[in-house]
Amino acid sequence: MSLSCYVCHLAKHGRKRHNRVNAIQAKGGRKPILTKHEDRLLFILFYLKTYPLQEVLAHLFGMSQGQAHFLIYQLSRILRETLKRMDHLPARTSEEMIRKLAEEEPQDFAVDGTRDGFSARKTPTAKSDSLVVRKGNTP
Repeated sequence: MSLSCYVCHLAKHGRKRHNRVNAIQAKGGRKPILTKHEDRLLFILFYLKTYPLQEVLAHLFGMSQGQAHFLIYQLSRILRETLKRMDHLPARTSEEMIRKLAEEEPQDFAVDGTRDGFSARKTPTAKSDSLVVRKGNTP
């Protein structure tokens, strides 16, 4: 279930708490600042990637610090639940990691980070021996 589907599910059916359902209903009030699911996803992923101060985050997204705090709490919970339902939560133990790696298909490519396109040659100079880096003939 994707994030947008899960948010829609919460909006329609509410959540169970103490054997009763608290339906989420629009009761008026201020319009939400982040109206699209894509904006909400960007908000929480930006927060989790950079961890800015809540005041900075609020300024960047045009809201108050309190609203930023509330959205961080709400959206991180929704994102975690969605990733859990899709079985995409990060592995916390070595057994989980081994199980997830066993389920992956083998990859046919590798990244070689040893060659960077520059060659280093020692060339003597008039004053002293020094290392000169020249750009190689790479396509």
